[in-house]
Amino acid sequence: MTDAYVIEINDEAAGIVVRTGRDYFFYASNPRYAQMEGTSYPSPSKAEIAARALTRPPLARAS
Repeated sequence: MTDAYVIEINDEAAGIVVRTGRDYFFYASNPRYAQMEGTSYPSPSKAEIAARALTRPPLARAS
């Protein structure tokens, strides 16, 4: 049986994760998340955390 979940970030679909064996593979539905395409995660929540990290601004470096 295959499980699939939609990953939404701020009410916007980022993509889906599809369970294959023990892992969940991410497939982007939004170009903003294309760099995650095909990446495996141990759970849908871990994929969501990774997608949210892409929407955060970079941290400022101290000089």
